[in-house]
Amino acid sequence: MTTESKQKKNTDYTNSAENLCNPGEVMDLLVQFHAEQAIKATLEGKLREQCSELVDGIAKSEEVISQIQKQIKEAIDQFGSYQDLESGEYAVKYRRMSKSYDVGAFKRNYPDFVPAVVTETLNVKAIEGLIKGKLLSEEALKLNKILSESPTYAFYIR
Repeated sequence: MTTESKQKKNTDYTNSAENLCNPGEVMDLLVQFHAEQAIKATLEGKLREQCSELVDGIAKSEEVISQIQKQIKEAIDQFGSYQDLESGEYAVKYRRMSKSYDVGAFKRNYPDFVPAVVTETLNVKAIEGLIKGKLLSEEALKLNKILSESPTYAFYIR
């Protein structure tokens, strides 16, 4: 019985890459980038081997810190908040107020201001569902000036 190894297929950015021309200057930098990544991985491995006691100590310390933070929160709920402005030490439970407005109530109470503050929006997920179900097409939406596209840029370096 033979087992086939499934190799992850690399993503093809031909249709979305900006100015895709595979310049040698970029390739040279990628070679340097990958070499440094390999060096870093090797050093991290050596560090883990040589410092496993320290790594274990840090993990235990993080666990204790997490437990103490939980105890502090419980103590604040039970006894109250603490702050020392001189030393900059704080154990404070504070509130943030979030505001939300009811559109229906606003419309009923302030009908003169409705055109200035109430806006209609399209449910993008529903439109995408209609496109996926082939009830609408992106081409038709573009033709009718319902859909427009503008590029945004991001870097992917691996």
